Parts: sequence; C-alpha cells; structure tokens
Amino acid sequence: MIAPKPLVRLARLFLVGSWLVGSWLGLPSIGGSLASAQMSGTDLAAPVPRPPSGSTAPADVVESGGADGASESTGDAPSDTAGEGTTEGATGGTTEATTEATTDAPGDGTEASPDASAPVDPATDPATVPVALVIDAAAYGVDPVVGQHVSQRMRLTAEEMGYVVVSPEATIAAAQRMRMPYPPGPADLWRVTYVARARRGAFARVWAHQGRYVFEISVASLDGTGPFFARGTSGADDLHQVVAELTRQAMPPTDRWDAEGYQRYATAPAARPAPTTPPTPTVTPMVPGSRLVVERRRRDNRPGRRFDLALQTEIGIGVDDQFVNALVGGRFGVRITKTIAVGVTLQYANLRGRGERVSNILPMILVENRVRISRRLDLTVPLRFAIGYLPFNGPVVRFSAGLNLPVSSRVELQLDVLAPTFWILPNEQTAVSLNPALELIVRL
Repeated sequence: MIAPKPLVRLARLFLVGSWLVGSWLGLPSIGGSLASAQMSGTDLAAPVPRPPSGSTAPADVVESGGADGASESTGDAPSDTAGEGTTEGATGGTTEATTEATTDAPGDGTEASPDASAPVDPATDPATVPVALVIDAAAYGVDPVVGQHVSQRMRLTAEEMGYVVVSPEATIAAAQRMRMPYPPGPADLWRVTYVARARRGAFARVWAHQGRYVFEISVASLDGTGPFFARGTSGADDLHQVVAELTRQAMPPTDRWDAEGYQRYATAPAARPAPTTPPTPTVTPMVPGSRLVVERRRRDNRPGRRFDLALQTEIGIGVDDQFVNALVGGRFGVRITKTIAVGVTLQYANLRGRGERVSNILPMILVENRVRISRRLDLTVPLRFAIGYLPFNGPVVRFSAGLNLPVSSRVELQLDVLAPTFWILPNEQTAVSLNPALELIVRL
C-alpha cells in the first residue's frame, strides 16, 4: 500500500511531466503554438527561403481543391485595387460573403464579450482610433521564417494604411485572455479583435505548392462587416510585394467604418428572462436545387485562369498501311469550367504523299473534358474530341486520352497516350492512325 505523501508526489510529478511533454510536442495551445509563430527580430532585408517543390497545403484546402491558390474563397473585397497577377480567385461573389459574415460574426449583438459593459477608454476606442491587430501567420510545411516575414509585412502595411498596430506582445495577451485556438477561424479572429479593442483583426496562412508560396489572408471587422479574404501566390523574391498587395486588398481602409454596426457590439445587450422551456432548434436544410447551392457550385467550378496557349508536337503512325505523318503547331484554348474547355489548333503537317513527302496545314477545333483522378493529386486525365479539314484531302477526326501534369501554377505538361485519328481521303477511303502527342501549356 502506497503512503499518502508518496502518492501526492507521484501525482505532482505526473502533472509536471504531462505539461513538459505537451510543450515539447507542440500540442495546440495559445501559449505554445502562437508564441512559436511570434516574430523574433526577423530582418525584412534577409532573404526569404525558396519554397518547396511539392504541396504543403492544409487538409481543408486540399479537400476544397484550392491548394494552388486559384480557387475562389474570398468574401466581399473591400479594396478596388488588387495585385496584378497575384490575387487570382480573389473576387468571389457577395452571396458567399454574406453567408459567412452572418455565420462567423455575432450580427445581432447578443453574443458580445462578457466585458462589453466595461467603460471604454476614449484613447483606445475603435470608434475614434483606427487600431489593427495582426495574429502571427501560420506556416504549413515551410520554413517558420516565411511566416515571420508575412506577419511583419502585414503589420508594416497596416501602419502604412494609417492603422495603429497592436504590438505582438499585446496580441498574444489578448489571445490568451479569450483562450483563442490557433490557427483561429473567422469567428475566433473577430472575438480576439473585440477583446483587443481593435477595428480590424488580420490573420494569414501560408503554404507551398509546386515551387510557389500560397497566401490566404482573412480580416475581421469590429463593425460587423466582412469577414474579408484575399488569396494569392508568389515566389521568394516578390513575397513582400504580394503580401502587401493582399493585405491592402483584404483590409478595409481606415475611413470605411460602420459606426452604427459597431455600437451593437460596444453596448452590452439588455438582460433577457430565462425561457421556461428550452427552444426547439430549427434547422434549415440546404435544398440541392436552391439558388444558394447553385451559386456556390458555379463559383466552385469557375476556372482561375480562363485562357491558355499551347505548343504541341504530334506523330501519326498508320494502323493498316505503314505510313508516318508528323505534325507541329499551336493551340488557343478557353476554359468554360475547371474541367471543360474548347479550343482551336493550327498545325503544320508533313505527310506521306503518293510518291514523296508533302506539306500541308491542318486547322482543327476541339472539345476537352478533364477527369481528376484524386483530390490529393493534381494529375488529371484529359479526354478530347477534335475535328478539322486537311486541304485537298478531306476531314480529319481525332479522339484522345492522356495525362496532364501541372509543372507550376501557370505551366502544364500534357501527353496524349491513346489518340486514334481518322483521315478521310478523296477516294472515299479512311486511313486510321495512332497519334501520340506532347503539349506544353501556358495558362494566361
């Protein structure tokens, strides 16, 4: 039988050991994970590490198919100026933004912080002083220094916009006060902004995809508008420029402020009598044919880059008759959705003639449907149908199936493996060939 005093000592040792192990493993807590993301004197002139070649996107981003930074996940954009070529997919519709705003922020003022009735210091009142709060960025699978660069650049940009930026130490104190989870969601970001008495609170996530950094910046506003989002990509050299542009796009200017909306949260709500019977929860189902669902599907299926140019080379090997045709040319394509596209091609054709090789031009139009193999892989299977006309000969019909592999956010490599082609000749005969092809695609 263990004596009481040794038993108490064992219990104390167990608690202290559990705390040390939790701190060492980096379990989610505001005192550990946020402090580890804290700036530690990062020099902005120091070089930014190169991004990894693979994908380190968070699980929720991978499942939504937006790991490349091209999916549309933005709300009401408060700024009219966006970074050229860097904020792809940052112009989402207002329907989605309104839905998120009413979900994440307490719009009726009934969920204010317990200290809402405390007197507000006029020197720090958000109604008179434009204060901004920046939660340190969360870096997924990249060097933590990258997250520190992003956080510092967001703070400097907020100061350039005219905001008084809360210090990193005061930011952590406000987050610990409300036990904010890290990384915070939009509702958590709004609450810590309320606790810090700031007009706006900003937070960024950064990960790598195909050799580029991807940034997702979210901003909560204490007047009840928003939340606001911006997403973009950059390399190591233009990281600061892109982050500054995304911050200006997501964060409203200092003169944009809804005073009436702020008063709903600054004033403590009147006490309500406790209900005699618990209310019956009402759940509004999402009808598959409703307008909101249809609009979401349209936005999710909208391509990030609609146009593309391609260089292609192709060789035709006869099936019945042993002939070889060589083709090289270009294609211009237009993406209707993320998976369906149309295009026109113009190829120089070196063909087998009756007695010698002959040259010709082959124009074609095509329709393409891409089939995604897996949500975790960017590999897709393009299925194509093309029809054209070879002058002085006749129509040409081509079916193809292959593999498409993104090299970067704008460059793709495509190989048509199975491509039966039918050449309709003037003597009403049809020659059949297999035409494997290789394409280098640049998305505009």
